Amino acid sequence: MIRKLLVSPQFTNPANHYARYSWPVEFVVRALKEVGWTGFSVNDALTPLANMGQQLFEPPDVNGWELGQGWFSTGGMLARMNFAAALATNQKFNLRDIARGNGRTPEALLSYIMDLLTPPSSSGGTYSALLDYTRAGGSWTGSDAQLATKASGLVHLIVGSGDYQII
Repeated sequence: MIRKLLVSPQFTNPANHYARYSWPVEFVVRALKEVGWTGFSVNDALTPLANMGQQLFEPPDVNGWELGQGWFSTGGMLARMNFAAALATNQKFNLRDIARGNGRTPEALLSYIMDLLTPPSSSGGTYSALLDYTRAGGSWTGSDAQLATKASGLVHLIVGSGDYQII
């Protein structure tokens, strides 16, 4: 049964990828898995989840949580952006360390961070805005300080973006 499910056309169809909005718990777990969780505990994730509108193991009724855009209020999106900022700050030095061999140029760093995370394909405007952010601040040296700042900044911008909320 599992094999049949995993090789079915519905499962492998690219049109079904990035087709629905993530629940807060999916967003938090995905971000922690892709960025890193050093220094985070389950308890550290519970408050942001509650701020996003989802208390783990306490659905609003027997139907569970709703699917769709209902998760995206102004406050819920702000909570997601705040979580992205806290996660990027917490993982700043780990991100610097893993980006060392991949940050020779701003383009290489952005490419590496985009490969690390799983946002849907970004438009040309989004990519160029991220590249402008990476290039800002003077000439690129690839120093540890520059990598720490830019890698964590890119993670904050991408994980906090509206595109990252779709799975």
